[in-house]
Amino acid sequence: MALFSGCGAGISDKSLSYISPSDAEVVWQEDNSSLLGPDLKTVLVDPRPTWAYRKMHIPQSINIPFGQLKTQVWRLDDVGTILVCGTTYNDSVAIAMSKTLLSMGFKDVKTVRGGLKGWEKAGKPMETLE
Repeated sequence: MALFSGCGAGISDKSLSYISPSDAEVVWQEDNSSLLGPDLKTVLVDPRPTWAYRKMHIPQSINIPFGQLKTQVWRLDDVGTILVCGTTYNDSVAIAMSKTLLSMGFKDVKTVRGGLKGWEKAGKPMETLE
């Protein structure tokens, strides 16, 4: 469960932790959350608008549009590691989502370097709903 704190005091770009698409896939697939305990799962969050998520996304990722984070944060209860994957490298929405999650008290937040474009370039699977 996340602990809500002040308005992101002390959270900056230096607070962010990046992970390559290949490493993200390993962490996610192996549900590697041993640092936080065996009962906590790893999730991959797509912060883009729902219409963009439907167009293309990483299979089994969950869509929590950045603007809806406060009303959907409950979906991250009992989560250990949160992998945030936006559209491209240095994606402002993914960075904002990662910073906001950290300011909400989530401890293990990683931003996928290169976003969906980096994921696809690394030959990782993609899926469409439409």
